[in-house]
Amino acid sequence: MGRSLTLWLAVLLAVQAAAVPAGAHAEELPATVPAPARWSGAGGSFQLTPESRILAAPQSAELAGLLGEHLREATGLAVPVVTGPVPEPAPGDVRLVREAGTGGPEGYRMEIGDHVEIGAPEQAGLFYGGRTLLQLLGADRTAPRGTLEDRPALRTRMVILDVQRGFWPAARIQDLIRRMAWLKLNTLHLRLSGDAALRLSDPAPSGPAFAAAVPARHYTRADIDAVQAVAARHHVTVVPEIDVLDGTAALTPVRRCAGEHVPDLADAEVRKRLAAVLDTFSGWFGAGLVGLGRVDACDEPEWREGARELIAHAVSLGRRPVLTVRDRVPPLEGEPVILHEAAPETRASARSGEHDVVDVVEAAGWYAGDLLRQDPGAGGSGRALLAEITPFGDPGAAEAALAGPLAEFAERAWNRDSPAEGFSARLGAVGGAPGLLSENPRAGGAEHRYGFDGLHVPAGGTHAPAAWRQGLLVSAADGAGGARPDEGAGGTPPEEGGVHATAEPGRGAAPWFPVPGRLGTAARFGEGRRFTLGGASAPPPWTVSMWVRSEDRARGTLLGGLGQAIVVDGGEIAVSGVREFAFGYRLPLNRWTHLVLVATPGGTTLHADGRRIGTVPEVIGLPAWSMGPFGGALDEVAMSGTALTDRQARERHRADSIGPDLALGRPATASGVESGELGPEKAVDGDPDTRWGSVKRADPQWIQVDLGAARKVGRVVLHWERAYGSRYRIEGSPDGVSWTVLREVGTGDGGVDEVAGLSAVARHVRVHGVRRGTGWGYSLMGLSVYEG
Repeated sequence: MGRSLTLWLAVLLAVQAAAVPAGAHAEELPATVPAPARWSGAGGSFQLTPESRILAAPQSAELAGLLGEHLREATGLAVPVVTGPVPEPAPGDVRLVREAGTGGPEGYRMEIGDHVEIGAPEQAGLFYGGRTLLQLLGADRTAPRGTLEDRPALRTRMVILDVQRGFWPAARIQDLIRRMAWLKLNTLHLRLSGDAALRLSDPAPSGPAFAAAVPARHYTRADIDAVQAVAARHHVTVVPEIDVLDGTAALTPVRRCAGEHVPDLADAEVRKRLAAVLDTFSGWFGAGLVGLGRVDACDEPEWREGARELIAHAVSLGRRPVLTVRDRVPPLEGEPVILHEAAPETRASARSGEHDVVDVVEAAGWYAGDLLRQDPGAGGSGRALLAEITPFGDPGAAEAALAGPLAEFAERAWNRDSPAEGFSARLGAVGGAPGLLSENPRAGGAEHRYGFDGLHVPAGGTHAPAAWRQGLLVSAADGAGGARPDEGAGGTPPEEGGVHATAEPGRGAAPWFPVPGRLGTAARFGEGRRFTLGGASAPPPWTVSMWVRSEDRARGTLLGGLGQAIVVDGGEIAVSGVREFAFGYRLPLNRWTHLVLVATPGGTTLHADGRRIGTVPEVIGLPAWSMGPFGGALDEVAMSGTALTDRQARERHRADSIGPDLALGRPATASGVESGELGPEKAVDGDPDTRWGSVKRADPQWIQVDLGAARKVGRVVLHWERAYGSRYRIEGSPDGVSWTVLREVGTGDGGVDEVAGLSAVARHVRVHGVRRGTGWGYSLMGLSVYEG
């Protein structure tokens, strides 16, 4: 990153780039995100060839080398870097030139003709010019000829990521930095401590004092150094938040102040302990900035005095404090940076001219223009995107949910005048960021399933479970993603999966959960009661299915997103977006009803209890941000990024009437297999064209499936291939060692066998073939286990 960028953040935060002049996009925009400030096309195209070179002065050698790496990844061409006195460019060359300019430290110009010339006053501008060239070239190695000028609308373009509640491995944070740089965002604010956990671990003698607050998954000094090394190459500054003002329940006793839990900063021992945390960890980061948490959490004089002491302590360590504000800015000395999370209409109160203010917006929306419609504003020194999407879910799900908002935010933080029309096409054309260790996230294929079968307490690895165990948070697990909490092996906590539905009972906003449901247990909502999901609001196609029990006729929300929702109003089901359309179907009161809603680009279709109701023209994004509030209960809620046909919607109703397949995708083993492609996992993969085949001409044979936890087992369904069992036993086991016969079948004739009424509890279910029905073996295309 270099000293210049650090100084720029520390000194120039308050300086805002000039607005992009109106009319800057008279021509069709090239396929870049963010869009350039000015573009003038010249006709024709530039071609990168095997003879192309990157020409750069010695001080830009490292930057040129990174551009060369990414050109090779994007185009397949190895483009050599030539440094020293910059020679005259030949056709196909790319030349980087440091020159005076008016676009600030991140501005640049680009001339695209027979060769490409990128000129900028600082290395940051050259780097961003390289990002634009990579986006323009793509796999076909061509870029449109023309002249491009660019500079950011905002100096500070920040992403705030909370990793103390939901852990992101260091490699995923590095990939987030690469995605940020691809979109020309320049600051990552990491919330590393809070009420849930302290995610930093120091093996030095001072470290054990904080050990109880550090969960199994945390960051070492080596992890932080690795993250900052990637950030430096990509011109991203990493700012740590080591919360000592607000969220310290993992470290110190707390007390209530104005309805909030805050650390007892009036206690000298508490202040001493929190100062020691700053002493230990603030020096791990090179930004010169440190987040201290919410400075307006309490207004009691003794608390404010303690807060001022800790702020002064951070300054004594050579750190400029970054303070979060939600209501008001209290009197402050020095030059802190204010992260202002209040509503837009109250932000002006923070801008007294005494402090640098970074306005915080919430990450929500997906190509719906939610963030594209927002003006970045003339006040303040920058903007921050609060990426608390799926804080209690898997980082992969969070990345998918964040992808759309991240791009929309970057577009407006860099260029306030680019049109929203055509944005999604541009974003699709530029592709994913280079250099990633994992795939670019895709929100459209997201799947979520909530059966509400008991409270979910996260494993101690990915999340810090104390808040759940203390009853401060309640969650329903996303059954479509990741491992169950009991699946860790060898003492290693398992990875969390999916997008868990979470609420805070202390604020009176949590649904009643679990309560008796249509299948097992459910969640019952009421006025103001909701679950936060934080899932990606993917564009159509999508499907949502659920059991609904309506208890009143008041208006409510079944599933909601930002400005779009599936609602019930007067008992009628409707989809609400730019417009609201009802389907003309009224839910019966106090009875479970099964709904399936299917969205395509042409409209949204409702099915109720297996019957097609009709289609309305309104199309909304998948409303996967929240569940509730409404007057009633939900059970077996499922979402996917595909559109079911009418026949499949009827099949979904039938499947949901007997509950989810507990064996689907679970680990399966067998006594033997006919061949390698006929393994036992093929019987539980949900694919009717695959099968398990046992050893030929041998009795007995068996196949068993691990349900992951002790589950109620009421029905087993077997889809036989031509080789079937005429006599077999259904067996259950708590441990896979001792088995109990649940049912013996002596008259099997192939086809589909439904063995119901088992009324058992088992973790392992086995089909034990005693006698073959043919001269071959046993062959199952499907083995399904249901609760009911």
